[in-house]
Amino acid sequence: MGDFNCILRHNEKKGGLVTRTSVINDFSDWMDDNNLFEADALGRKYTCTNSQSSTHRIISKLDRAIINGAWLARFENCRCKAHPREVSDHSTLIGYPFVVPRPNRAPFRVQKMWFLHSDFSRMVSDSWNAPSHGSPDFIFPFKMKRLKVVMKDWNLRVFGNINSRLKQDQLCFETAVRNSDEDPTDTVKLNVMKEAMDILSETRLQKATMLKQKSRN
Repeated sequence: MGDFNCILRHNEKKGGLVTRTSVINDFSDWMDDNNLFEADALGRKYTCTNSQSSTHRIISKLDRAIINGAWLARFENCRCKAHPREVSDHSTLIGYPFVVPRPNRAPFRVQKMWFLHSDFSRMVSDSWNAPSHGSPDFIFPFKMKRLKVVMKDWNLRVFGNINSRLKQDQLCFETAVRNSDEDPTDTVKLNVMKEAMDILSETRLQKATMLKQKSRN
């Protein structure tokens, strides 16, 4: 699994010079001679880009998983998925399926990822400065309880389910990449893809901050 630096079919590349048929045949013959074949693939069709734009842009499928019959017999449900190109000019390849245990419900805690949001300080200030009446011994715990309720509501509205939002942002980015890959010379579609990448990166940072805090807890 990884970068084989060669395409297997002519339709696996857009832009740049046409790959020689002899090079493709060498790759294909090597697989046939060793009884190898490509694993079922999901996700991105084009896994590599030269990070250029307009007429200089090249996209191709250089990354794949190559398996044999013994592997398929033991891992018949295994698939390979090429994720969107986020931090590299190559897609990350992931083998599927994975079994992820359901997490236990956790008590309410202030999330450090909230501090990354520009609206967090305003939300806390508005809640804390809202009118309250009673003795000082009553007002402080009352404000704390009220702020907790406000934080929960704000977190649900602004962040929602971070895993669900991350998946949505990934889908938006994948769609933008697909649209850009259809016409590599279109700079408008390329800019839309870059904007979707920025949004996805911000969401990933928020989740990473949350996971880091959970690991410390």
